[in-house]
Amino acid sequence: MVLEILVLLVVGCVVPVDSIHCEGDTDLSDVQEYTQDVNDIGDLDFWRTAQNNFQTFGKFDGNPHNAVITAAYYTANNDLIFGITIDCKKGKWMSQITHNVTDKVTKHLTGDLTTPCKEGDIFDIWLKIHQPRMMSWIFNGQPLQYDTRTTYFRHGKTKIERTRPLKIWTKYGSDKGDHFTVKASGAAKFTRLSWGQCITWPRSLQENCQQARTWVESRSKMAVPEGGLGHFGSDWNTFAPQCFLGSRYYLWLQNFLHPDRNSKGFPWCCCVDMTTGEVANGDLENLCSLGSINGACSRSCMEYADKDVIEKVMKENDEMEHGLLL
Repeated sequence: MVLEILVLLVVGCVVPVDSIHCEGDTDLSDVQEYTQDVNDIGDLDFWRTAQNNFQTFGKFDGNPHNAVITAAYYTANNDLIFGITIDCKKGKWMSQITHNVTDKVTKHLTGDLTTPCKEGDIFDIWLKIHQPRMMSWIFNGQPLQYDTRTTYFRHGKTKIERTRPLKIWTKYGSDKGDHFTVKASGAAKFTRLSWGQCITWPRSLQENCQQARTWVESRSKMAVPEGGLGHFGSDWNTFAPQCFLGSRYYLWLQNFLHPDRNSKGFPWCCCVDMTTGEVANGDLENLCSLGSINGACSRSCMEYADKDVIEKVMKENDEMEHGLLL
């Protein structure tokens, strides 16, 4: 189909990196407690926006019947900002805050887990910070919150209405954050923690773009009927990884990667390894550039299009098309 073009493509040498534009991404060796310190979290001159993600990954290494998992965001004085508890035995979850009057840790919301903890399964906990008192917990793709509110903002002279998650009536806003701590008991073990204005997905999905994309979309603000979490999602589904021709391989140019504190609100464009989705050569400085809200990038990254992968995918698609012809 386009073999004349393929012979001109050069296969780029790639060296894996942990993640794209995260502040930190740490592999953990099946630990049951870990604390991530954060820097200048309330300084909007540094961060540009209050938004941040904390993504914790783990596994149930044995029968999780008695496993309890907690994650919490604290101030420098160890005062609770917002926390979550997952009780596998009871099949329940409960979020906690510091009461803004009594100054005591108290229940915020509670509910049932939609999917039970299972031996051998992986799990993930996501704290999405939207604003100092608008934060969201997600466990295995389940939003640990319910109900919404209506807020208003002005765009020029136009008053715009929007639906948002409930305000978190905690004494301490996310702008007072100093450290994020996760703890587990029983068969629950932590394997990784990433954080920053970025999105990551399980390493077990790393070499399958379609699975990684579906995983990200299922935790995004994509409409619920389409497989997302709607108002309770973490980020827009436009930031999900893009796959080459519907295959397990990544498109060599990712033109809508999540903005971070250095991108001035614009998405990143990066040249990536088609197999892993990681920045080619680990060279974020030279192979990532600011994109635009319409997805336009200043480079094509064609030098990182893997000729062998492209030929393989096209051959498989041609064989499938031929086999389905009536």
